[in-house]
Amino acid sequence: MFRSVSKPLLPGLALFIACACFPQPLLAQGGPPLVTDDPDTPGNGHWEINLGAIGSHVPGLSQLALPDADINYGWGDHVQLKVDTPWLIADKSGEGLKFGLGTSEVGIKWRFIDAERAGFAMSTYPQVAINFAASSSRRDLTAPGRQWFLPLEASMQLGGFAVDGEVGRSFGTQAADAWVAGLILSHGCGGTLECLAEIHETLAPHDAQTLLNLGARLRLGDTLSLLAALGRDVGVRSDDRQDLSFYLGLQVLR
Repeated sequence: MFRSVSKPLLPGLALFIACACFPQPLLAQGGPPLVTDDPDTPGNGHWEINLGAIGSHVPGLSQLALPDADINYGWGDHVQLKVDTPWLIADKSGEGLKFGLGTSEVGIKWRFIDAERAGFAMSTYPQVAINFAASSSRRDLTAPGRQWFLPLEASMQLGGFAVDGEVGRSFGTQAADAWVAGLILSHGCGGTLECLAEIHETLAPHDAQTLLNLGARLRLGDTLSLLAALGRDVGVRSDDRQDLSFYLGLQVLR
């Protein structure tokens, strides 16, 4: 889903991307279970499939995407094709439960700098959110129209931590235009467990929200991982502020 940045984080993320010339050997991994993405791609002919349950609560609305199917394919070594489609269950105050197809996201990622050569990686990842089910829009389950997101991602190693940064612009017909940015720190917590921390912000007219997320990846095998995250927004209270958000799912690599 498209999320958002407040002013204090934007300069730091811009500096992070601009200074990604430090020679470091390894990439962090963004994406599920977090919101911020990274420059990594599955590799030529390989798949990355994330099947999860994504929940959120904002004032007057609780929503669960079950399942959320995030399907990615490596078209060459530097390009990733993505389709992300959720099945939504929504409980809106005074309206009861609603079910239906959620807004789908389609994107293409191009990594134009490789860590193996430069010590850091960078990519661009244009995406569009499309409402394929008119019935979901009529029942106020999803917003009509389309929303575009044009970001840049960077990834590097810094002081023993893997770091991902993303900054971009969201615009379209579903919501007000917004600057969006995120920063992830990840570190091995022993064995096959990776611990994650994320700050992700949205700066829109008259609204700024900061999502704080803690997550983990537990590798269950060479091609299977368990993903989990829990977070909440800490911005000014508004209709968009998430009092709670979570992700729980599996990642399959092929």
